[in-house]
Amino acid sequence: MARITVEDCLKEEQNRFALVQLAARRTKQLLSGATPLVESRRNKSVVNALREIAAGQVRFKTEEDLQREREEALLRREEELKQQQLADEERARAAAAAQAELPESESGDDSSEEERAEELSDGLSVSGGSGSTPV
Repeated sequence: MARITVEDCLKEEQNRFALVQLAARRTKQLLSGATPLVESRRNKSVVNALREIAAGQVRFKTEEDLQREREEALLRREEELKQQQLADEERARAAAAAQAELPESESGDDSSEEERAEELSDGLSVSGGSGSTPV
């Protein structure tokens, strides 16, 4: 394609106004550093944008495209939530298994706490009304 013409681009985008909008947006993308989709041959960004449009590589997103993208995003989000839920359940099972493996002395048995309290009270004084009396 030696020279790009409006007629070449109108084969891909029939509306002239839409063609101008599409070319302007793509030109801005190219000026912002987007990778050209066709060989640039040191052309200006506008010419590269028009060549991409004529080649059918650049177009506006249709309502169907947008709907498909929304559905794909929703499916990805649902999958992420399922994976997160499975990971949370696995952590809960691991924590429960670790708790079950603890010895009974660490698990909070009430009788052992009473025995420890009695051992600690041997030899201590208990405060009475007027003074302290050894136990």
